[in-house]
Amino acid sequence: MIRYRLGAGAASVRWAMSPVHEVVSLARLLTEPRRHPVFQPWLRRRRQRLRGLDLSALTVFMADGAYRPDFLDPSPMSSEPTFDDGLAALLAAPLDQVHAELVDATAGHDDDVRRRLLGDPERARTEAAAAVRRLWKAAVEPEWPSMRQALRAEMLDRAVQVNREGLRAVIPRLHPSASADGDTLTIASAVDVGVDCPDGLILVPSLFITDRVQCTTSDHWSPAICYPATGRYLWSAPVTPRSLDRLLGATRSRILAALVTPLQTSVVADLVSVTKPTASEHLTILRDAGLIDSSRAGRTVTHELTAAGRALLEAAPPRG
Repeated sequence: MIRYRLGAGAASVRWAMSPVHEVVSLARLLTEPRRHPVFQPWLRRRRQRLRGLDLSALTVFMADGAYRPDFLDPSPMSSEPTFDDGLAALLAAPLDQVHAELVDATAGHDDDVRRRLLGDPERARTEAAAAVRRLWKAAVEPEWPSMRQALRAEMLDRAVQVNREGLRAVIPRLHPSASADGDTLTIASAVDVGVDCPDGLILVPSLFITDRVQCTTSDHWSPAICYPATGRYLWSAPVTPRSLDRLLGATRSRILAALVTPLQTSVVADLVSVTKPTASEHLTILRDAGLIDSSRAGRTVTHELTAAGRALLEAAPPRG
């Protein structure tokens, strides 16, 4: 068991996102794509971006069941750190921490790999950071606005639930392995660790993990738990009620249902398999009908449901 002793209860828990965590988790996903079929359509659409990327300095730590060093995934210092904030923290990880974690992370590797990594932990840290940046630029940064919106929605929903029902009621919903008893939050694990959280515990929703939680217990980072976020409609469009297909048309009904998670135009186009101009046309019709709102930040336009759009989805009977 991993036990986080909170002390002040819900008041000592905060929610945060981590762009670097998403990149590192995507790297692991790329080493075992068949394990997570929900991501397959997304990965196929990004095959060209991912082809030829040298991620070996990162994926060397991604063997199933192996320890992934904590220095790769620093705890977020604010609720919405930038990618550069996270990468700077990775590169600032103390070398004694890096070396100690590499000892554990390379336990199952051959002698040549162990000598190379342990012989120069600074180089191992630098090369891993460079691989994180390459994967960010190729696959995550172009879609980060929609991912960030999905993570914001997740954090807001969970904060509202905690305020309404209390932390102990919400923690088990994050993952089946999580539970709360008094001021102690427990994660079922083969590892037996107790962690005091005098400065609080960070809960980090993650879009690229689906079947596990990831716990940070290092003395060098703030205690954190990464858990599977909602926002699955970033990966595959939901099934829509047949009545909405007849009312709005099949494409617009799928777009409306997908916007339960705020998305940018290019992501909407990918989800419903239309061109970006066609998606824009459908989005304009839905916006003119008062069912969605759109907001622009630079060249990026993000779309989300209005109260009317949400009410329409909730009122429609399920597909029979």
